[in-house]
Amino acid sequence: KNNLLIKNIIILLVSGAIAKALGMIGKIIYTRIAGVNVVSLYTLITPTLMLIITITQFSFPISISKISAEEKYENNDILKNAITMGFIIDTFLIILVLISASFIANMLHNKALTPAILSVSIIIPFITISSIQRGFLHGKEDMAPASITNITEEIVKVILIILFLPFAIAKSNITAVIFIILFNVITELTSIIIMQKTINKKYINNNYKPKINIKLLKEILNISGPTTLVRLISSVGFFLEPIILTSTLLQTGFSSNYITLEYGVINSYIIPLLSIPSFFSASIASALLPNITKLYVNKKYNEFNKKLLKLLFLSLIVGAICLSVILLFPKQLLILIYNVNFGVNYIYLIGPFFLILYMQPTLSVALQAMGKTNKLFLTSTISMILKYSVLYIFGKLGFGMKSLIFSIITGIIVTTFLVIIIVMKEIKNKSK
Repeated sequence: KNNLLIKNIIILLVSGAIAKALGMIGKIIYTRIAGVNVVSLYTLITPTLMLIITITQFSFPISISKISAEEKYENNDILKNAITMGFIIDTFLIILVLISASFIANMLHNKALTPAILSVSIIIPFITISSIQRGFLHGKEDMAPASITNITEEIVKVILIILFLPFAIAKSNITAVIFIILFNVITELTSIIIMQKTINKKYINNNYKPKINIKLLKEILNISGPTTLVRLISSVGFFLEPIILTSTLLQTGFSSNYITLEYGVINSYIIPLLSIPSFFSASIASALLPNITKLYVNKKYNEFNKKLLKLLFLSLIVGAICLSVILLFPKQLLILIYNVNFGVNYIYLIGPFFLILYMQPTLSVALQAMGKTNKLFLTSTISMILKYSVLYIFGKLGFGMKSLIFSIITGIIVTTFLVIIIVMKEIKNKSK
């Protein structure tokens, strides 16, 4: 079991590193081909896209992984019930997108974005299917197929950008944005085909007819519901952040151009750069979930605790090494990756606190294994309230863009330590 866990972690880390590198190459190619206007339009629609994807995924990679690992239900039943639930959610979501597209575009003060928002509805079912497949394979501790798709998605995306984006830009900027959104259909479809081949070969019983299981549906809902609510809070925060920041800073004498530029620097360059090491902890957490779920279900609490501590330590070590490189060579990395050399001061201010952030995926997975995902909703709510209170108060006090930095740091610290307290309390109760 230990060897399998180590093997899965290595697979996820290596594939994650390759996918991240390809993604970075793709981002560089995309920004240089698309130009400022297309990038700006796509950035404007990104919060809406992320919100829809959050609902579409419905945390299936987590819930299906846990249920698949427990092996209480037939594989055919798990997949049938998950896909049925997913398509019901998709139907309502697609209708909602079609009805509200124009309203959302008006909220973004750009009516031209309406067709781009409408195009998001096309990618919804593809994201649902691939999310369920990933969760199922992770639960079976079969990491290779999903890891391969992480790489193939990035390769396909880069090819599509090079071949079709220039043609779309020649038509119009909005056409280019629509193409970028619809590229997700091709990338997700590629992943679905690869993962389904493995599922059909290894896990599907052709002699067993799957059936709807109300108990199974409730179990999926009980895990996915709270976790999705947590992510929705983050998505809502994504909407609120620039609104609060702009209104408070304008009132304290900062210009609109300054706010736009500095906010763009922090969110487009600094946060993504500091978040690069997080794929290590996220990969470790993905490999961890099936293993520690079995330990917890079988009441092997001492083994559960030891494995959790080891993986937290591993997340910190890997994160510290990566963060050290970023802090030592911030300017060089910004130039290499984004071809910009500003924002270094923000890296020094916020960077050290990202080491705490790298623990979050492992801690969240520990809560999911314990069946305490409802607690994540509470921690995220408290964190969001405190984070945006700090943003508003320090903005009003005239701290400028540092108010945003302070709010980000607050969110990282509060969320991480609240989850640590909950995990420790649960471990203490089970150890009695």
